[in-house]
Amino acid sequence: MKSNFILGMCLLFLVQYFVRSEWLQLILAVCAVIAFMGSVARARTVPRIFSVLMFASGIALTAWKGQGIEAAAQGIVSNLPLLTLLVLVPLLSIPIKMGGFFDSILAYLKRYRNSPRKMFMGITGVLFFLGPILNLGSIRIVHDLLKDFRLNAAFLSKAYLIGFSTTILWSPYYAAVGVTLLYLNVSIGDYMAYGFGLAVLFLVAGNVMLGMWARKRDLETDDESGAGITAADRKRMKQLPVIIFSLMLVAIAAESLTQWSMLVLVSLLALLFPLLWVSVSKQWGLFKNHVVEYRNKSVPVMDNEIMIYISAGFFGQSLRDTSFGEGIGLFMTKLAEISFLWFALFILVAMVCVTFVGIHQVVFVTVFATQMDPAALGTTKEILAIVIMLAWSASSVLSPVNPINLLVSGLVKRSSIQIGLRDNGLYLALVSAMGIAILTIFH
Repeated sequence: MKSNFILGMCLLFLVQYFVRSEWLQLILAVCAVIAFMGSVARARTVPRIFSVLMFASGIALTAWKGQGIEAAAQGIVSNLPLLTLLVLVPLLSIPIKMGGFFDSILAYLKRYRNSPRKMFMGITGVLFFLGPILNLGSIRIVHDLLKDFRLNAAFLSKAYLIGFSTTILWSPYYAAVGVTLLYLNVSIGDYMAYGFGLAVLFLVAGNVMLGMWARKRDLETDDESGAGITAADRKRMKQLPVIIFSLMLVAIAAESLTQWSMLVLVSLLALLFPLLWVSVSKQWGLFKNHVVEYRNKSVPVMDNEIMIYISAGFFGQSLRDTSFGEGIGLFMTKLAEISFLWFALFILVAMVCVTFVGIHQVVFVTVFATQMDPAALGTTKEILAIVIMLAWSASSVLSPVNPINLLVSGLVKRSSIQIGLRDNGLYLALVSAMGIAILTIFH
């Protein structure tokens, strides 16, 4: 019942985006409040407390400014584009599952099981391409594929976090990129040159560092030879990058032609691509099973995200035209006037600090991005967006309470601090320094 309600709300948002009806917006706001209240009991303690505080603060600030129900409704639904993206994007994984691509990935990984460098390159490459579509599920799926390989735990934590953290930098199908571009009003076509370029650079740096790390250690690998790679495997592995990049290009081209929101376009593609796939493959029975599994397993576990995104959007919008919001903007402007380097370092350190105490990055981005003017900061919207995404990526790896860190920690049976700081701290320090240096030069 709850899953159907959430999906219905997301579909209603897509209708409202094109209809632009005030009464539909009010209905959406009511739906968002119901979804928010329905997630309170199941959300984790820290997200629940912060979300309730932000939502209550949003109500208080809206009332203090003398604004009515329409302003409150607009604030409550401000992050629904992001929530819709988050809910619908997992549908893109259905064609990948139906097409047998995971079997072919496993065949190639088996081939590299005796070569740590090639295995690392394979794992990080798979996560780099599948992360945008499967989100955190990509890490879990790859781990399931590797469960019989008996790989070193530190090796796996490096591979998983380096591979997935680069996805955060560039993919328009990932919520982090979506919310940043939404608030800074940046076109994905303009952003991709920065995001994808840095992501590839960081991926290469991670693989080079792994090579140096592997020379000093005897990594445990299975001596059994890998299974043979069939012609069908080769065909699928050629098709997979084409499918991924086609989805990216379609989204970028559609945004350029229609001027529609990237979040809306990606959500529409998440609905249309699986339907197109099953229309060609005619595997309707299998498709139905995957859709039911998605509805029953993927949607109900989003209580934390539902609470955080709705409350953060409301709180961020309510801060507009307040002395506190103006103070944030003034502080950022003064800091950037002193040095863009100090400004970028502040964003990085501040986001890492807030995520360490359990505050989701979307709260930081919503509050700060809505108060910052790139022109006043002496930079461009695209550079500001990539600074934020660099901080988001680093904090996702380092924070011991971030879902990405917690997932990898549980899979490799190492503490969150170990996999964040010990296994990946040096890598993050290097790529953060590289990224900030490059952005400082070109800002």
